[in-house]
Amino acid sequence: MVATGVHILCSLALVALVARSRRGAPYLVAALAAAAPDADTFLFRPLVELGAVHGALWSHRALTHSLLGGLVLIGVLSAVGPWRAAVLGVSSHLALDLVSGGVRLLAPIDDTVYGTSVDWLLLNAAVSAVAVTVVLGGLLAMKYDVRRPEPLRFPATPLEWLR
Repeated sequence: MVATGVHILCSLALVALVARSRRGAPYLVAALAAAAPDADTFLFRPLVELGAVHGALWSHRALTHSLLGGLVLIGVLSAVGPWRAAVLGVSSHLALDLVSGGVRLLAPIDDTVYGTSVDWLLLNAAVSAVAVTVVLGGLLAMKYDVRRPEPLRFPATPLEWLR
């Protein structure tokens, strides 16, 4: 549950940095998109225990954490709100899970686990550092109302170069 909270916070901070919306829909969509891949922990477990399904495809960080699962989730959530917020939520979840142990990114085509697998404490420290950086960046962007810089305007005439 703590990991899901980190996923949600990171996706909300990314939406705050990128979208800068005053409406609530992008934030809701990003939070749902960040939390939804972890639904496999309680959706698939009863099916596996009953023997209805078996194999690595129905384990945690498999089908719902794949690119195919992400595209389906983005498609479903884009009916509720902006698709960019759904992309940010799903991609932040997958990126953090790639850093913190790996996912079956190409499921159901390939069962290979992609990502890092080092010490648990080191992984949590790395994910926490990334999450804290993204969350603080989003909060600071919201507080100081950071805007995109204006594009540079080049002088049109030689006289304007001298001014």
